[in-house]
Amino acid sequence: MTNLAALLDTWQQWNAHHVMAHVPAHEAGEPAVSALEALRDSRELVELLSGWQWQAVHAARRDGTSWEQIAATSGTTDEQARAEYVAVLDRQEAVLGRDVRAYREVL
Repeated sequence: MTNLAALLDTWQQWNAHHVMAHVPAHEAGEPAVSALEALRDSRELVELLSGWQWQAVHAARRDGTSWEQIAATSGTTDEQARAEYVAVLDRQEAVLGRDVRAYREVL
C-alpha cells in the first residue's frame, strides 16, 4: 500500500524547492526532488484521493446530507454528483466484483 505521507512529502519538498528557487538568497542543502518525481507522486495522490472520495460521499449521504449539499461541496451539480457516485459503484461491481448494495442504499 502506498504511504500517503511519503507522497505528500515528495510533493512538499519539490514545491518548497521550486518556490524557494525563485526567491533570492535561497539556502542550499535541502533534499532535491525533481519535478518529474513531484508529478509522479501528485498523480498518485490524485488517484488515491479520488478513490476515497466516493466513500466520503457515501458517509455524507448516510448522515443525511443531500445531493445538493454534496454537489455544492464538490463543485458539481446534484445530478453530476449522483451520476459520478453511481459510476464508481458500477465500476466497483463490474471490474472488482464487489458487493455494493449497501452503498446503493443512499441513492
